[in-house]
Amino acid sequence: MIRVICPASLCVAAVFATGMALDAQPEVHAPLDRLGTYVAGWERDLGSVVANERYVQAVARQPRSELSRERLVPPRESRLLVSEYTLIRLDDGPTEWVGFRHVLSVDGVAVTAPGPPLQALMQDPGLTWRQRWERVRDLSAAYNIGAIARTINLPTFALSALRPSTQQRFRFSPQRAEALDGDTWQVREFREMARPTLVSGLGGRDVPLSGRVWFDERTGRVRRTTLEVRDYIVPTSDGDGDRDRDQELTSRITVDFRHDAHVGTWVPAEMRERYDNSWGEQTTGHATYSNYRRFQTSVKLVRPGG
Repeated sequence: MIRVICPASLCVAAVFATGMALDAQPEVHAPLDRLGTYVAGWERDLGSVVANERYVQAVARQPRSELSRERLVPPRESRLLVSEYTLIRLDDGPTEWVGFRHVLSVDGVAVTAPGPPLQALMQDPGLTWRQRWERVRDLSAAYNIGAIARTINLPTFALSALRPSTQQRFRFSPQRAEALDGDTWQVREFREMARPTLVSGLGGRDVPLSGRVWFDERTGRVRRTTLEVRDYIVPTSDGDGDRDRDQELTSRITVDFRHDAHVGTWVPAEMRERYDNSWGEQTTGHATYSNYRRFQTSVKLVRPGG
C-alpha cells in the first residue's frame, strides 16, 4: 500500500538567481524581442485593471478501496468561486508581476474572512518582502479543491515565460503560422532550461515549464497561451511492492485573450485547465472573466524600506 505523505504540489517559486543566459538563438531573437516588449508593457497596463472571475473546479477520483481513509472522500467534487482578479506589482521583485485572486464567494456563500485586506498585508511591518509575496500567492489558491496543491492556476501566469527578463531561461522553437478563430497567428513552443525553475514540486524539486504562445509577429500581441507541467512524486510503501513506484502528475492550462473595448487593451477571456495524477484523480477548471474596469493606479507590493 502506498502512503502519499503530501499531495502533489505545483507552486510558484521565487527565483533570485541571475546570469543564467542560455545559448544564443539569433534566428528567433527579433520576434521574441517584440513579444517581450509587448508583454512588459501589457503587464503594466493590466496592473491597473480588475475583472470579475467565475471559476468552476471539479475533481473526479477513481475508487481505491484498499486505502480506508480514501473511502471517505467523495468520488466527485465541485466548487464555484466568484472572485476579483488583478495583477500586483512586486516592486524590485524577482517575479515582477503576480496575479491575485480575491475570492468573494464559494458555492454561493460569501467569504466572511477572506484574509487581511491587501493593502494591510502589503504594509505590515512585521512581514518580510518574501513573506508578503508568499501570502499573496497563497491567498489566490486558498479555495482550490483536490489533492493537487497548485498556485499556477492564474490566467496571466504563462506571461512569466515571455518577459524580457525571463526569456533567457527558456528555449524557443522556430515559429510557424496557425489559424485560430479565422485569423492567422504565429506559434512558438518554449521549454524551461535554466535552474532553479520558476515552479517547484514536492520538496522544492525543479519542475520545468513548457508550453506554447500564439501571438502577432508584428506587434507581439498575445492571443493564447498554453502551459504544460509534468512532475513526479516518490511515494512510500507499506509493502505492496507493485505499487512502490513514482507517481506522475501532468498539468495543462490554456488561456485565451480578447480585446476589451471598455479598458482598451487585451485581457484574459477564458482559462481551461486539467491536472491528472497516476493514482486516479483528475482535476479540471474553467474560468471566465468579465466586467473589466480600471483602478486609478495599479497596486504595488513594495519591499520594506524601499
